[in-house]
Amino acid sequence: MPDPKTDADKGQGELNFTKEQQAFIDKLMDKARIGAREKAQTDAAEAAKVAKDAAEKAKLEADAQWQKLAARHETRVKELEPFEAQAKAYVDLIDSMLKDKIKELGDAAKKAVAGLPESLTAIEKLVWLNQNEDLFKEAGPHVLRGGSPATRRKLATKAEEKPKRRVRKTL
Repeated sequence: MPDPKTDADKGQGELNFTKEQQAFIDKLMDKARIGAREKAQTDAAEAAKVAKDAAEKAKLEADAQWQKLAARHETRVKELEPFEAQAKAYVDLIDSMLKDKIKELGDAAKKAVAGLPESLTAIEKLVWLNQNEDLFKEAGPHVLRGGSPATRRKLATKAEEKPKRRVRKTL
């Protein structure tokens, strides 16, 4: 029966080299391994450099966007600077108007404004005082128009500065 291996298969695994030939082959193999390792290291370093350059480029582009945004913001600030002094002047004016109004209306207004929520601005407090100014003014004899009869009597009594009369309540 013939051998299933061909003649070519038999000879491949059984090559015999001399020591000099084997040393030369080993030397070539070592050079090939070293060359392959150096090429892989070079390729890896090159790929890392390309990635680093791409990241740096992306960072610079992002920085450029921030620079554009910062420049836009700086321009807007310069546009608004003249209005800062004007706004400060308005705030000071409103504060002085509020103080004058409180002084004009007396201690009751001072207590009422102190009782308002602290979240209100000076202008909101001034508007509130203007809307409720009648609460803090003394009633004179000319203020006898509306209201209930009891209110009119009370106002008339204050206006004339007469002693209070006792009113008997009947059921």
